[in-house]
Amino acid sequence: MKGRSVALIAAAVLISALALSLGCSTTDQSQAARQEIAWVPKKLAVMPFIRVDAPIQPGGTVCCPLTGATYNAGQIIPGAERVLDDALNLALPNLTNIPFVPYAQTGLVFAQIAGRQYMDSLRKDVAATGKKLGADAVMVGFIFRFRQRVGTGYAVDKPASVAFDLSIVRVSDGTVLWKNSFDETQQSLSQDLLNLGQYMKHGLSWYTAEELGKIGMSRLLERFPWRKTASKTE
Repeated sequence: MKGRSVALIAAAVLISALALSLGCSTTDQSQAARQEIAWVPKKLAVMPFIRVDAPIQPGGTVCCPLTGATYNAGQIIPGAERVLDDALNLALPNLTNIPFVPYAQTGLVFAQIAGRQYMDSLRKDVAATGKKLGADAVMVGFIFRFRQRVGTGYAVDKPASVAFDLSIVRVSDGTVLWKNSFDETQQSLSQDLLNLGQYMKHGLSWYTAEELGKIGMSRLLERFPWRKTASKTE
């Protein structure tokens, strides 16, 4: 277990270094991401979530190392990665019929592969990880903000604020087939009537960062391209 944790930490450091070298350049995958995905993988590898820490100056932005999308930077509390890892791991079996390699195993393989060639891109390392695991596609997630509320479920001085994304990379060519994100700071119900259904489903309270993260995962996966209902029609 200790060796696994060290390997995952090493993977996080490697991705952070790659993020700094890549900057906020956008990718050429937007057209593919907008199109309906007809191709279906036979096996999906799931990477552990990786935190993208805020720059030194407050109020700045951070970039997704894989897609170049930008987000407002913020605090990322300890344990944020595990919250989202477990939420995704729990959701996938009920969401899709596609077998998947869990994040712990995928993270160990990625840690062995990433950074072996200095000029290799993150996308190439992700694809190589999937190939090593016999997967056709790899799901990659990054956390940009996971700020805890200041207060209680009844009153807050500062609400929880969470931003993270998920992308799916095809192993054969490194194409980003799908991407989606959740980026939200909780507001009072009177300010956020559009999310009335969310409050009714999850409770009329000020959420913790962990609760907001799990809500965000559920909403993000509503657009997952290979849901069980779609698979049955194949």
